[in-house]
Amino acid sequence: MMPDQLNTFFDPAGVAVIGASANPAKLSHGVVRNLKNHGYRGPIYPVNPKGGQILGLRVYPTILDVPDPLDLAVVMIPAPLVPEAIEACGERGLQAVIVITGGFREAGAEGAALEQRLKQTAAHYGIRLIGPNCVGVLDTHTPLDTTFIAAMPSPGNIGFVSHSGAICGGTVDWAREMNIGFSRIASLGNQVDVDIADGIQMLQDDTHTQVISVYAEGLPDGQRFVEVASHIFRSKPIVMLKAGLTSAGTRAVASHTGALAGSEEGYRAACHRAGVLVVNSLQEQNDLAIALASQPLPAGNRVAILTNAGGPAALAADELDRHGLQLADLSRETHKRLATVTPKGAQLANPVDMLGGPEAEMYQAAGEILLADSHVDMLMAIFVPQAITPVDAVAHNIVAASRSADKPTVCCLVGGESISEAVQILNGGGVPYYRDPNRAARALGGLKEYAMLRDRPEFQPTPLPGIDPAKAKRLLQSAWAQTGRGFINAEMSARIAAAYGVRIPKSGIATTLAEAEQLASRLHYPVAMKLIAPGIVHKADVDGIALNLQDTEAIEDSFEAMVGGNTEHQVMLQQMVASGQEVILGMQRDPQFGPVLMFGMGGLFVEAFKDVAFRLAPLCAEDAQNMIAETAAGKILAGVRGRPRGDIDSIVSTLRRVGQLAADFPCISELDINPLIVNEGSGGVWAVDIRIALSQVPL
Repeated sequence: MMPDQLNTFFDPAGVAVIGASANPAKLSHGVVRNLKNHGYRGPIYPVNPKGGQILGLRVYPTILDVPDPLDLAVVMIPAPLVPEAIEACGERGLQAVIVITGGFREAGAEGAALEQRLKQTAAHYGIRLIGPNCVGVLDTHTPLDTTFIAAMPSPGNIGFVSHSGAICGGTVDWAREMNIGFSRIASLGNQVDVDIADGIQMLQDDTHTQVISVYAEGLPDGQRFVEVASHIFRSKPIVMLKAGLTSAGTRAVASHTGALAGSEEGYRAACHRAGVLVVNSLQEQNDLAIALASQPLPAGNRVAILTNAGGPAALAADELDRHGLQLADLSRETHKRLATVTPKGAQLANPVDMLGGPEAEMYQAAGEILLADSHVDMLMAIFVPQAITPVDAVAHNIVAASRSADKPTVCCLVGGESISEAVQILNGGGVPYYRDPNRAARALGGLKEYAMLRDRPEFQPTPLPGIDPAKAKRLLQSAWAQTGRGFINAEMSARIAAAYGVRIPKSGIATTLAEAEQLASRLHYPVAMKLIAPGIVHKADVDGIALNLQDTEAIEDSFEAMVGGNTEHQVMLQQMVASGQEVILGMQRDPQFGPVLMFGMGGLFVEAFKDVAFRLAPLCAEDAQNMIAETAAGKILAGVRGRPRGDIDSIVSTLRRVGQLAADFPCISELDINPLIVNEGSGGVWAVDIRIALSQVPL
């Protein structure tokens, strides 16, 4: 429900602070102080039954006594009193409330029940609510500061939405030290109403925000997050850090896909679909955000390094390579021009090493020459302070050079005490500063990554021919009636997949030796025999697979080994297919993001090699092709080192069909095809072993 109602949090006509205190040691006093001292131009209404004055402002006994204009309340009273305060805000006609108070679900069962009351009350009155258990919001351009954080950052174009209030406080402190500007900062706390998706949308609708930075600990509605972000990322880059990805408490799973597709894989697949840049630390998040906020996007992946120290440049070159960037091949003309502006003996290949004592002005002259080279897409300047060249002057010259071309420029100053003023010069001048050359390289990699994301085609799946949802539904309902929740047998799994056009060998089930012999004769030798037994998912682990059975004697031996006298055991007989490259294709339903597809190296060792890629389903053909290409299996199938090319088009088709099956039927919780045998050329693929698990009644 944006834009106007949620925008009220950042541009209200008047603000009330419920629970405001006259005691300077209280956090609620700090909120009133920040509203007044940080430039908010609207009326501020402290609310406290004691009345009186706070910082020269009249105190009102209740929210109902506060005059207009008023459309935002900040609540800072004990948790048990908050639901009644929200009710009073609703009676007053407010539609935006921030609850800073803690003591809700993070405090246990009693707090969770209190939070549910809070949520219901807000919903009843149509109130949009941030919190509880947060530090509030700020907007440097309004300006507005409803937090109790000591200071505000300078106005800028980075917006930050965070679950954690502490991280908001730390980010503000870092921004002030580094001379980095922010537009809006919002702490969401427990997300009882306004969540990460809303926060992203609030920053999208802000004209001052050019980069959206997100710290998340949970995504209450993961699919809505994907939907919102995917409509925003082309106009504003989204940089996201998420905690809680490697919890050991993930649900027990039985399929290969389930064993490999944890919460992190689902999250990363969701971010890929949404166009979100994923980072792994707060430092990396800030590094990318400042680069994206201050630099143009590169046209290519070629980087020039200008340095006075070989070691940091070598480290940078290694890191650039890790992020898909390369050192630019400088033109002959550039070499000639560099020789006229750099010290005698300077190394003019890329990296351009001006040795230990270049003059500060050489950074501008050489930087402008490098940026003018058509073979250069980006520039990294590196300087290690020494006794001869003033670091502040170097910083000024790097800023000047950056303005000579519409190409990204970043700077690494390797130092500490001596560089503090130079850092201010660089960041203030629009050139991102990094203490470590690897960080500078990662920032350039992030610029290129976002350029590719922004320009990628829309991932819009086209309709698939040859699928029969009605037949699949009938089979799924029949399987549920037979087995209920859990894995259904391989024969039924194969029939369900075949209803969506997945190519399967001819097969059948036998419960007696005579049935097995008759079935093998109909299928024609050679055949494969596979055990079907309660509780057994991975048949190879219990010698439950026999291949290339050539005659009735082989059928008898294998049947006796697998079934014997066990009446609960059956066998599936299957026609043998031509050998080929074995891959795995699977689906695991993520509780937040929905069906997550997996592709990679198949066979017995899939979990050991973990050569897999993940995407959200359903897929378009191009995304399926990219998914395959990310893996070693895909590279082998593409014909590496003279090997014959596999039928990748048929893998793409199978991935899309499995993805559509999973999207159409939420009752399917897991699906494995292992192996999927890929033939050469246009020989197609064979899904020779399919397992499907159900979690609910097929509808």
